[in-house]
Amino acid sequence: MALTLAWSAAAQTQPATGTRVERRRSVTIASTSAEPMPVVHVAADSPTLFLFSSPIQRKTLTFDESRIRVLDAGERSVIIQPLANLGEGERQELGVFFADSRAPARASFVLMTVPAEVDSRIDVQRPEPPNPACPPTAQTLAPKPEDFVLLGYVGKAGVTTSIRKDRGDSAQGLELQSVVSYRGAGWILMDVCQS
Repeated sequence: MALTLAWSAAAQTQPATGTRVERRRSVTIASTSAEPMPVVHVAADSPTLFLFSSPIQRKTLTFDESRIRVLDAGERSVIIQPLANLGEGERQELGVFFADSRAPARASFVLMTVPAEVDSRIDVQRPEPPNPACPPTAQTLAPKPEDFVLLGYVGKAGVTTSIRKDRGDSAQGLELQSVVSYRGAGWILMDVCQS
């Protein structure tokens, strides 16, 4: 009798054969098309909720309507459910664009059915933006004349120049041939030619 009770207690703690374990988890979407899309496990008998960290454009949802149905789509959420369990090795794609202009602009997922588990809730995260302290190197454009005025480097008086030639001064074997100085609002630039 003790053996029967022990076996009965052990059978109650294990999930029944054929039932799927429901999971709640966070996924980070791919930041480029070269990275793999996150895989989400779906089942016909269980809806899957996607909660997005940013508002989405509901009208941009893409999926195979013959295999997947959307139960509800909100400002930051989508609830889906397959019409039938996806076949072994079958992969469906679900995608949606975000409403803001941050990158990545689109969230994409691979949907699959597996016997052991189903994702009941997916918290969708975007990858962190690059560190603003180290921005990517961008080509700097050549400044335009109006940039100097807008930045306050040139005032009403403009830029004054003065030229000095053949100073004849020498120091440590170097002799100045000419000096051109440019003066603006709060700055001086000198062009020195030595021999």
